Amino acid sequence: MPHLSHRASSIIRLVLRAPVLLVAAAMTSFVIMDVLPGDAASTIARTTDPAAVDAVRSRLGLDDPLLVRLGEWATALFLHGDGGHLYASGIPVWEAAASSARNSTYLVACALPLLLLIGILSGVFAGLRPTALRDHILSTGAQTTLATPDFAVTTVLLVLCAGVLHLAPAVSLVPPGGTPLDRPDSLIVPALAIALVGGAWLQRLVRAAIVDAAALPHIRAAHLAGHHPVTVAWRLTLPAAAGPIVQACAATIPYAVTGTVVVENVVGFPGIGTLIATFIAARETIAVATLTAVFAAITIAAFTLADLHHDIQGRRA
Repeated sequence: MPHLSHRASSIIRLVLRAPVLLVAAAMTSFVIMDVLPGDAASTIARTTDPAAVDAVRSRLGLDDPLLVRLGEWATALFLHGDGGHLYASGIPVWEAAASSARNSTYLVACALPLLLLIGILSGVFAGLRPTALRDHILSTGAQTTLATPDFAVTTVLLVLCAGVLHLAPAVSLVPPGGTPLDRPDSLIVPALAIALVGGAWLQRLVRAAIVDAAALPHIRAAHLAGHHPVTVAWRLTLPAAAGPIVQACAATIPYAVTGTVVVENVVGFPGIGTLIATFIAARETIAVATLTAVFAAITIAAFTLADLHHDIQGRRA
């Protein structure tokens, strides 16, 4: 019973921590946007006349204290699901972001399976023969990719796919009123960029899990007993590493989502990342904070699931 009680308390603690982190992340983004130079009133007024700008600021409620605006927005979002409205047009944030969110969903749906495939296969392949030539090649490739900024990786892929191989357009536009499926080649470069960078990070985690599993006494004993390496890997090493690999995959999912912000802006893909950049430039504080809360929710949920899996697997062991 004490063991079960401790496990239950650990799970409850992880679950209760998630909403606290979500609220903290969302509020932090709101405050950061608010302290940036300029505000939406300056953009909307389109004049240097202080009186005109102050009038717009008063109409939008931007002259209220920060804590008042923060509290009103947070209460509406977290208690009522109201993401607020755009300062410039008055359109609800959820409505303004719907089309871009749909496009990004298509992008992530294409990139995530490729990311997992690259990360798991290359990580297993490298980890089963550490210090071998293939391990050095794969590890060097992954480390180089991780050391390169996302925008640079995307630019290289853009030059290769659009300029050299002519497999994708130079700008990943989507037909007005359509979806990325109406122009599938618009997904090639951004999906590859997300998959390569995320896959490189996942490869390092999977490789470490395989190497750790291979060092377990019963697996070393199987090798010393003369069992075929493939048999040992399939029946012993991979099952032993399955838990950490699942946890690594769960922890990688947020990258496939948040990685869209940089990649979409480089290739001009009309997704949620491009929209957030537009909102930041327009100082749409409420919209940026609301969409940041969505990204934070996905990230926190994935890491919480990974932690729960690790906690449960660890106690079973």
